Amino acid sequence: MNIIKIANKNFTILLATALFGVSSSLSKQYEKPIIFITKQEDSLNFNDKFLVHYHLGLKRLISSTLWISTILESDHDHYKKKDLNSWMFLRFKSISNLEPLFYENYLFGGTYLSIIKDDLEGASLIYDKGLSFYGNDFALLRDAGFHYYFEVQNYPRAYQIYSKLKNNPRTSAIIISSLARLEKSQGNIEGAYELLLNRYSQLSDKNSFLAEKLRSHLYALKAELDLSCLNGSEKKSCDTVDFFGNKYQRKNGPYEAIKPWEPFKIKKKKSTQGKN
Repeated sequence: MNIIKIANKNFTILLATALFGVSSSLSKQYEKPIIFITKQEDSLNFNDKFLVHYHLGLKRLISSTLWISTILESDHDHYKKKDLNSWMFLRFKSISNLEPLFYENYLFGGTYLSIIKDDLEGASLIYDKGLSFYGNDFALLRDAGFHYYFEVQNYPRAYQIYSKLKNNPRTSAIIISSLARLEKSQGNIEGAYELLLNRYSQLSDKNSFLAEKLRSHLYALKAELDLSCLNGSEKKSCDTVDFFGNKYQRKNGPYEAIKPWEPFKIKKKKSTQGKN
């Protein structure tokens, strides 16, 4: 009887040893799969209604903690869905609900969502909420205008934003040029021309690359205006010289400019198909 018990015990030990050996051999032969969990799947977000109503007087502490953790944990993965469920957007939104006047949350959050995360819907919401509190802030208007013009291609909204920067001395020539294109797209060629002409007249260096670029835009706008007038059916007073003072020519056909020019219009963002 004792011999049987000893044999059973030894058999169990031998079987366990054999199985361990087989397992060890297999683990060396086959590479273990790498399990990667994205930040989108791993992040922790809270219900905004719960935070707002049950913060126990610790709104600033909670919002500061969320802000610091979001900055430290921020990733570069593009968010392709359009469901306003990006983890960084949810964090920025929670912070804005806890501290609506937290300016950096809108300036940094909008830019990061738009440029880095490619979460255009989330960025639009953050920018719009920020502008509801800081409607005349230069940096926020500048970045939101860029977002709506170049990233979202929502030109009516971009026009609303850029129009507020028209008379700001800090406004760059690029913004003025974009606003002029928007004016032109609405049929206001004269307004677009006046915008660029005003900026050109403010340049101290008329030999710079920027001045040359503005001159080419002004030439195109004036040529389009004048040639439309000269070649139109209506009898009205038309300007017969281009931006540089050269007369428009007519050779057995409609009037033409002596220099080649391209219509001044909105430059749309190139297709991002295949973008990672």
